[in-house]
Amino acid sequence: MPPKKGKKNRSKKMGKGKIKAALQSLLEGEEDMKKAINGAFEELDTDGSGFLEKDELFEALNEVLGADDDEKALSEKQFDKFFDKVDKDGDGKVSKDEFFKRTRGLFKKMHEGDDSDDEDD
Repeated sequence: MPPKKGKKNRSKKMGKGKIKAALQSLLEGEEDMKKAINGAFEELDTDGSGFLEKDELFEALNEVLGADDDEKALSEKQFDKFFDKVDKDGDGKVSKDEFFKRTRGLFKKMHEGDDSDDEDD
């Protein structure tokens, strides 16, 4: 709908340079995230198979969650539920692509939470 006569169109326009810079910034952030996720995958894939088997991921999550050697921070039931969400094709192992998609979604949710915290300040 065109603006009414006598009223200025107050929509803010970004120049092509600013749009290009904003898109570049998003792409660079995406690249950094990809590198971080790939690095994490390589660390978790302790047997070098190119997949995360259940035991690898279970041990890693318990370590991250601060479990002692003789206890588990995450029950097997909780873990199985989580693993089933990540293992989209149901083959019993997590591919790099499956891991990337799930981790990327978690990063985005965390980032959205950070943004909402900033608005409260």
